[in-house]
Amino acid sequence: MGALLKLHAENFVEDKNVRDQYINKTEVLQRVKMLSLLPDNQHMTVKAVAEYYEVEYQTIINILNRHKSEFEKDGVKTISNKDEGYFKVKEALSAGQFIVKLVPRKAILRVGMLLRDSEIAIKVRDYLLRIEETSTEDHKRGVWTDNDIVTLNEIMNDEIKKGNSKWGAIRKAAKKFNKNPQAVYQKYQYISKRHGSVEEYISKNNLIYLNEESENIHKKAPLADDTITAEEPQNIVVGTFQAKMNKVLDNMKNISSLESEINKLKLEVKDLKHQLEIKDLELSANVVALTKRDKIIGKLKKDKLALDASVKAIRKIVLNGVKASNIEEARSPEVEVIGRTYTRDKSGMIELKK
Repeated sequence: MGALLKLHAENFVEDKNVRDQYINKTEVLQRVKMLSLLPDNQHMTVKAVAEYYEVEYQTIINILNRHKSEFEKDGVKTISNKDEGYFKVKEALSAGQFIVKLVPRKAILRVGMLLRDSEIAIKVRDYLLRIEETSTEDHKRGVWTDNDIVTLNEIMNDEIKKGNSKWGAIRKAAKKFNKNPQAVYQKYQYISKRHGSVEEYISKNNLIYLNEESENIHKKAPLADDTITAEEPQNIVVGTFQAKMNKVLDNMKNISSLESEINKLKLEVKDLKHQLEIKDLELSANVVALTKRDKIIGKLKKDKLALDASVKAIRKIVLNGVKASNIEEARSPEVEVIGRTYTRDKSGMIELKK
């Protein structure tokens, strides 16, 4: 173990500044051990983090609570089934689990920096320091670093904006890096041809070795063209292929998850349409019943009016009678009321005259 490893191995646990210095190197997690990420490919549950580091669940909870401010900065958060991001991870949760604490990659790495009694965490810390030690040695040998690439891009853009030629910018960059102008030009051309531009390379890799392909670009001496020769180390080719395959598998997993959600939504829409059809049928039946009821009510109203008229006429005949002093009325024992004629027979019975 180098001097750098001996010097800083325990500093991860003791010093927050050291942890912050290494927090972006999340790629080491996958190299030490396979991550069990949620379907969003960005987070793990607390239980999964505990399984990754091979410690108790409560141990991870204690770490998260003890350094709460650091983990909040890393993006640790708790969501429920009412939150927007819940549907992206619910397939990986237990049945009936409606609340979950999401732990992103940076927080997973920070846990590894803080755990003392985990062999996996110790490997993570050692790996971080070995990367730095290798990077320091590579820098001494003249290998290009991320900062060198960013600086080269800035110099090229600044010189071209000033109206200087590309070769003028190359010579200025070579002087800055204390390198041969031809070597600087080859590096610039190599990255531009493989990634479209230096800016595209910086954006895609985010200045971090996210996979073996981007790391190999730095460690490998640049060629004059953009092809990979048969003389390149076999592990570079294998690493590049593996990185591409992992990316394809991740995309397939995301597509499968989206297709599953789309199918669920289609079933829900189909069910809603069926329910609407049933409601339409019920509504139509209710309209027919109401129409029949209105007709019956109209007929009953007419019968009631006729009955009221009959009762009124009968009451008039019964109550008023035929006055003996009214000879003319006595001779005509017929009374007409609202288009109906009522008469009194010889026995005094009242009947409707047809």
